[in-house]
Amino acid sequence: MIYYILIPFISYFCGAVPFSYLLVKGIKGVDIRDVGSGNVGATNAGRVLGKWGFIGAFLLDMSKAFIPLFIFLNYLPINNTLILVSAVCIIIGHTYTVFLRFKGGKGVATGVGIFLALSPLNLFIALIVFLVVIGAFRMVSLGSVTAAITLAVLVWLRTDWLGLQLFTTLVVLFVIFKHRSNIRRIIEGKESKIGEKVG
Repeated sequence: MIYYILIPFISYFCGAVPFSYLLVKGIKGVDIRDVGSGNVGATNAGRVLGKWGFIGAFLLDMSKAFIPLFIFLNYLPINNTLILVSAVCIIIGHTYTVFLRFKGGKGVATGVGIFLALSPLNLFIALIVFLVVIGAFRMVSLGSVTAAITLAVLVWLRTDWLGLQLFTTLVVLFVIFKHRSNIRRIIEGKESKIGEKVG
């Protein structure tokens, strides 16, 4: 029973660590919420710090999801439902972090970490789609939304874990919701592209 209290708590605070904020603050001395899109995520960190800033922030946000889920899956006697609860809490922690007045990122890198633990092959295929899209259009947001939709389709087609199917659908809808302003800018032709620095 103690796991039902500890795991959601630990998961939220793992997700809540604002790595993009910390990187930009530490390297540039500025608040990431005041530059670029104002989003506390890897894409905006890349706008401020360049390619390596994006890669660093992405890997850190991915790791803060993958590491706790990997430990929970392999070393604790808990069921699949609690694993999915943990994943939800990680995403909530990232997108609504208590450390930055509940303003966080959009959950893409964190979602990658989650599915790296829960559905790695489907994630790998979705990542190929992500890379192809950003290679063609140089827009991380477009790649993220396209890859998320691809992942949802793959999970429904290639797994019989209903909980994971429903969770993936909710995650994808959430990612699309968090990217609604990006989608509007893409339609208007105003979305930032890779290589464009701000601040």
